Amino acid sequence: MCTARTKRPRISVPFSFGALEHEQDLKPSIKILPDECLFEIFRRLPGGKERSSGACVSKRWLMLISSICKDDIESGVKTISSDESDKDAEGDGYLTRRLQGKKATDVRLSAIVVGTACCGGLGKLSIRGNNRVRGVTDSGLSAVAHGCPSLISLSLWNVSSIGDKGLSEVAKGCHMLETLDLCHSSSITNTSLIAIAEGCPNLTTLNIESYSMIGNEGLQAVAKLCPKLHSISIMDCPLVGDPGVCSMLSLASDLSRVKLQVLNITNISLAVIGHCGKAITNLALSGLRNVNERGFRVMGVVEGLQKLVSLTVTSCQGVTDISIEAMGRGFPNLKQIYVRKCCFVSDHGLVEFARSAISLENLQLEECNRFTNCGILYALSIIKTKLKSLTLVKCMGIEDIAVEVFMLSSCRYLRSVTIRNCPGFGSASLAVIGKLFPQLQCVDLTGLCGITDAGLLPLLENC
Repeated sequence: MCTARTKRPRISVPFSFGALEHEQDLKPSIKILPDECLFEIFRRLPGGKERSSGACVSKRWLMLISSICKDDIESGVKTISSDESDKDAEGDGYLTRRLQGKKATDVRLSAIVVGTACCGGLGKLSIRGNNRVRGVTDSGLSAVAHGCPSLISLSLWNVSSIGDKGLSEVAKGCHMLETLDLCHSSSITNTSLIAIAEGCPNLTTLNIESYSMIGNEGLQAVAKLCPKLHSISIMDCPLVGDPGVCSMLSLASDLSRVKLQVLNITNISLAVIGHCGKAITNLALSGLRNVNERGFRVMGVVEGLQKLVSLTVTSCQGVTDISIEAMGRGFPNLKQIYVRKCCFVSDHGLVEFARSAISLENLQLEECNRFTNCGILYALSIIKTKLKSLTLVKCMGIEDIAVEVFMLSSCRYLRSVTIRNCPGFGSASLAVIGKLFPQLQCVDLTGLCGITDAGLLPLLENC
C-alpha cells in the first residue's frame, strides 16, 4: 500500500552579505566607546580591586585606569559601596617597587600603579636603566603622579626618556615626596627641580648626579621652599657653582649630610660651609679643582662645624699640612676621617692633626704617598683619643723600616688594622704594630708580599 507524500512548499530566502555585515555592525561593543566615556565608567568603580580587574582587559584600559587621579575617584558617583576588605586594603601602608633594564616600560609601570592602589598605595619607586624600544617616558611617570599620591621616595637612574613634563607631574600629584634621587639624564632641567620645590615641601633628601642642565636656580628654589631638607648630594653638575651651594647651605639650616663632588665651586663655598653648616654631621668633598688650601683652612678656622662627625676628602689639592691641621682644630667632635688621593699632605700634617683631633675613632688613608711608617706610627702614638680603627690603602711612601718602639706610646684602644696593597709594608713594620697595639682583634693584610713569619709571630705573641 502506497502512501501519498505531501509536498512542502519551497521557501526561497534571499542571501545578502551586506545585510549580514549590517547585522554585525548593530551588535553592541564596548570598543566603540570613546576614552572619555570609559574614563567616566572607570572612575565610578567601587574599589581598587574592580579597577585592577578592569586594567587586565587590555592595554587601552590599563593606560586609562592608570591616568585616574585620586580626586577623580572621590568626585565620582559611588553607586555601589565597597566591602570591608577593600577598605582595609586601601590603608596607609607603603609598598616598594623596582623596575630595571628591559622591565622598565610604561605599561609595566602603569600596571604597578593600578595594582598597588588597592594595597595602600605605592610608597617607594626605583627605576634604573631603560628599555631601548619602549622605555619609561613622561606618560608612565604621569601615571605614577596620578595614581600614587602617597609616594615618598622616587629614584630615577639612567632613564633618558623622562623629561621635565613627567617630573613636574610628580610634583603636582605627590606632595608627600621626601626623597628624590636623580642620576644620569640630559633631559631634566631646572624647571623640574623648581616644580619639585614648589609641590613637595616635605622633601628631606635630594641626590643629583651627572645632570648637565641643572644649575644654581634649581638648588636655590629647593633651599627656599623645602625647610625640612637634611641631606643633599650633588655630583658632576657643571652648571652648579657658588651661588647654588651657598644658597643651599645658608637657607637650609637643618642640613646634616652634605656631599659635593666634581663641581665648579671655589673657596667661597667652603667658607660658607664652615660658617653656616652648624647642623652638618657628615661632609664629603671630592674633585673640587677650584678650591685651594685657603678654602679648607678657612672651613676649619671659622669653627662652625662643631657637630661634624664624619669627613671624607678625595682628590682635593687644597688638602695640605696647613689645612688639615686647621680642620683638626676646628672639628672637635670628628670621629671619622677618610683622606684619599690628596698628594699634598704629609707626615707633618698628619701628626699635627693627631694632636688636635680629640674625638677621632677611625682613620683611613688611601693613595696618599707622602706618608711614611715613621709619620703614621708617631701620629698614632701621640693621639689622645680612643682610636679604634686604622686603614691604609695603596700608600706608596711606606717603607719596611724598623722603628724604635720604646720611643712611641702604645695605642691601647685600637681594635682593627687594615693594610692593603702597600708594597713597602713588610715583616719589620708588622712586628712594630704587634708591639704598639696589643688589643688588636681584627687584622686585614691584603696584597702584601713582604710579610713572613718573622713579622707575623710577634704580632700573634703580643696580641
